[in-house]
Amino acid sequence: MASTRFPATVALIAAAALALSGCASTPAGGSDAAASDREAVRAITTAEASAGGRAFEFETDDGEWQVHVATGDRAVEVRVSSDGATVQSSQDADALDDEDRTALDATTTTLADAVRIAAGEGGDAAVDEAQLEDEGGTSVWVIEREGGETVRVSGADGTIR
Repeated sequence: MASTRFPATVALIAAAALALSGCASTPAGGSDAAASDREAVRAITTAEASAGGRAFEFETDDGEWQVHVATGDRAVEVRVSSDGATVQSSQDADALDDEDRTALDATTTTLADAVRIAAGEGGDAAVDEAQLEDEGGTSVWVIEREGGETVRVSGADGTIR
């Protein structure tokens, strides 16, 4: 009886190991686009919670996420670890310019949601940077992927533009 359980136990352990390996994280800009996109979203939400505002721009820099968060009339630059979980540093950047404030006020789609939407568009390249832009009076999240692909997401309703 023990001889029939051994192959089943080995198969179960192998399946569990494969499932868990899918949960491993990759650094910002790493080769696993889905994991990197999840880390970008985590970095955005971590930075927003830390600064107490709404993110309007981010990029990868030296293996970390650099997230710009609007807090009142100020912009705060928050550097977050590559896994998106830990704030490395935070500093008051400057006054939030009127264009960024107007564009941000006109959005209902958050930056984290825009990254999720862009990631859902498929492709093998990870999200590398994003910013909010005013395109003809309409707020649009411009999401850049590694390799230069750009996805535009409406700030008003989250549709791909």
